[in-house]
Amino acid sequence: MGSRHQVRLLFLSVAMVTVSTLPVFLTGAAFFQIGPELGIGPFGLGAMTAAFFLTAAASSPGLGRWVQRVGWRRAMRVNVAASATVVALIAPLARTAWSLGLMLVAAAVMYGSSNPAANQALARHTHPSRTATVFGLKHAGIPVSTLLAGLAVPVVVVDIGWRPAFLIAALLALLVWLLIPAGTDETGVETTDRRTGAPLAAGELHRLAAVAALGAVAAVALGTFMVSAALETGFSEPAAGWLQFAGSGASVTARIVAGVVVDRRGGALTGLVALLGVGAVVFLILPWTLGALFAVAVLAAYATGWGWPGLMTATVVGADRQVAAATSAVTQAGVFVGAGGGPLVLGAVVERWSFSVMWGSVSVCLGAGAYLAWSVAARLRRPIGFI
Repeated sequence: MGSRHQVRLLFLSVAMVTVSTLPVFLTGAAFFQIGPELGIGPFGLGAMTAAFFLTAAASSPGLGRWVQRVGWRRAMRVNVAASATVVALIAPLARTAWSLGLMLVAAAVMYGSSNPAANQALARHTHPSRTATVFGLKHAGIPVSTLLAGLAVPVVVVDIGWRPAFLIAALLALLVWLLIPAGTDETGVETTDRRTGAPLAAGELHRLAAVAALGAVAAVALGTFMVSAALETGFSEPAAGWLQFAGSGASVTARIVAGVVVDRRGGALTGLVALLGVGAVVFLILPWTLGALFAVAVLAAYATGWGWPGLMTATVVGADRQVAAATSAVTQAGVFVGAGGGPLVLGAVVERWSFSVMWGSVSVCLGAGAYLAWSVAARLRRPIGFI
């Protein structure tokens, strides 16, 4: 496959995941307007975010098998068309908390197919020596979504409101359709080197799904509550939006750097343990920071606590490239469980106690995830990755 086609496929994968997650993160970023208008508090925001990701968790394994059957091209077309439709409907029809929540759930069903489709496409067209880097780039999709959501605050939401921001998101989704290659899917693995790693046993795959669930708590805490937490510490609305924009950029950079390092030196699980462990420390000190130090800590939190997904997917895809859609859907379901249950619990923590207690809770989750990932590596007696 030519390099130009590979770049297009990578950009398509990032863009599709971005538009699939943009509704929930745009809701979080614009919550300072949406909440008062629709009568929703922090717990309500957490509940809607939880419903989004838990719905995606429930649909992901089945949709991963569906992608395996119908092919990634067809799955992408269905995903993009449905995502654009639902996001466009949010602007005129979201008049109550229930109506917004139901439309976010509808968007979540299609989000369950976006990662399996993207992972299968990239697994078929990526050389094993570049897999960690490519999936690090691919997993820029969600932080790019929060980046766009944060950018929308000072550029669109503050001046003309949150509803136009959702209409713009729908237009972005329609543009992604143009990137999907024509034709039907091939069979077999289309790479110049068809090596795979040792297949993962079901128990190992499920343990990694648990790691993903624990790590996702940090991701959703940043994507859903960071802007509100920054406002509470004294940031202005535009400054809080720009901070989320910058933090998302730090996450994207971390994913790419981690992928490059693993492709050169090997050991994806080692990198995974390191990022989760350092992230646990960063979130632990976050409540003790203010002003510029808070901003620096947020950037570090994005880079560590949300810099690991590319290494997780590279691990699973490297174990068996030909069924990447089905196996990666299992660990992705773990991500969705954490991203779904996380905001529900964290929203309740914020309402009952404070954002400081919430950041400490995230630290505990990352620490537990780091330990569990280390236990998987120790059980296998080798780092899983591309070595």
